[in-house]
Amino acid sequence: MKRVITLIMISLLLSLTAACGNTAGPASSTTGSQTEAGAGKSEDKVIKHIMSDSGFSGEIAVILKEELAKDGYILEHVVVNDIIQPNKMVNDGQADTNFFQHEAYFNQFVADHGLKNISRAFYTIFTPSGLYSKKYKSFDEVPDGATIGIPVDLANNGRALFMLRDLGLLKLRDGVEVIHASLKDITDNPHNFKFKEVDQLMLQRTLDDVDVGFLFAGTAVQIGLNPKKDSLAVETGEGLPYKSIVAVRNDLIGSPKVKALQKAFQSKAVKDYYTSKYGDAILFLDDLNK
Repeated sequence: MKRVITLIMISLLLSLTAACGNTAGPASSTTGSQTEAGAGKSEDKVIKHIMSDSGFSGEIAVILKEELAKDGYILEHVVVNDIIQPNKMVNDGQADTNFFQHEAYFNQFVADHGLKNISRAFYTIFTPSGLYSKKYKSFDEVPDGATIGIPVDLANNGRALFMLRDLGLLKLRDGVEVIHASLKDITDNPHNFKFKEVDQLMLQRTLDDVDVGFLFAGTAVQIGLNPKKDSLAVETGEGLPYKSIVAVRNDLIGSPKVKALQKAFQSKAVKDYYTSKYGDAILFLDDLNK
């Protein structure tokens, strides 16, 4: 299935369309007016961009298109439900940029797969992940032996464990960093919590099957939860490496099209949209790009 999805994505990107078999809603295609506007435009004015279908990428893509059009650029984008191919496609030159990941995941993925032609372009936002439950209102109610769902990928595995540690519910090996922490680093589990490790795309579904589950902020908001009010525990963001980024093919670093994309991400329209969804739980990271 992943091979089929990849072939579809490559074909569509090469033909400069914005539709994809895994897209939904307004993000799945380029509007007629935008297509006409692109007629006769040089390749330097076209940005081939990949976005995840998680969070609110579809709606954000529409706003980005409008903001980029003001500066004469055309966003040709694909929305995918895959967290493996976007970095490989940028690295291999099949796309210019992507937006779906935080810096910790990006660094781990690049190292694990030996990618040499992709870099962080700029930071965008930080949204706090949290621990949620459909059964309990606080950890005071969570019984010993409860099952807790956490992400299986190394870059996110420790986030849930650190929240539990900070609540005094378990202990971790001294000196372990959050991006490297895993179940093997638990040194004391007095409540005999059991852990269910799942692919991050399955975390929402897993919430029905566990006592407590880890959710990214975007996922929580999409299902009607407020990160600060409805979570049993939530990240503060201080000192955490989970800053969302846009990644870029190395030959485009510092290019006018990437600068235009950064300007669009930092626009008032994009910020207003994010704020309408996350409220005061979101942090904008413009200052880190200076």
